[in-house]
Amino acid sequence: MITKGEKKEFKKPKLYRFWNFLIYGSFIAIGVFLVYLYSAYVFINK
Repeated sequence: MITKGEKKEFKKPKLYRFWNFLIYGSFIAIGVFLVYLYSAYVFINK
């Protein structure tokens, strides 16, 4: 069983959440940009 003291140790620090958001956000932004780039390439060569 987990006590309240041990539960505090498992809490993620705010900096960890910030880096997580930054990494996943950049991956999503790159993915969206690649989809846009590919669709523009297909549209131009129509």
